[in-house]
Amino acid sequence: MTTIENIYKEMEILVSQIEGEDAIEEVDIEFVPYEKNTTELLESSSIESYLEKYDEICKDGSAVLECFNFTDSKELGEYIEKEELSFDELKLETAKASCEALKFLIYEAEEEEY
Repeated sequence: MTTIENIYKEMEILVSQIEGEDAIEEVDIEFVPYEKNTTELLESSSIESYLEKYDEICKDGSAVLECFNFTDSKELGEYIEKEELSFDELKLETAKASCEALKFLIYEAEEEEY
């Protein structure tokens, strides 16, 4: 079973395997807003507060984590309600989205490196 802790361990492994000093530095810098947004979303106390924070992130437009492939809190909220998703499932998808963002940043940084 995938857990948030397992996802964070995977992210640590990904970071430890980055090749190239410039790539490491770029990922460190570029991932900061994603990490901040992930932390804020995971610290939400309810689905409602999560959606409010998600809406703020979407309006800001920086480092939007696409949970369930929705970049809009209204669509995400409707999907959560329709599918009767739990708050824990939503948090797990948030961690997965953060990991995907990290993978993309690593790929981009390593491509630029070589």
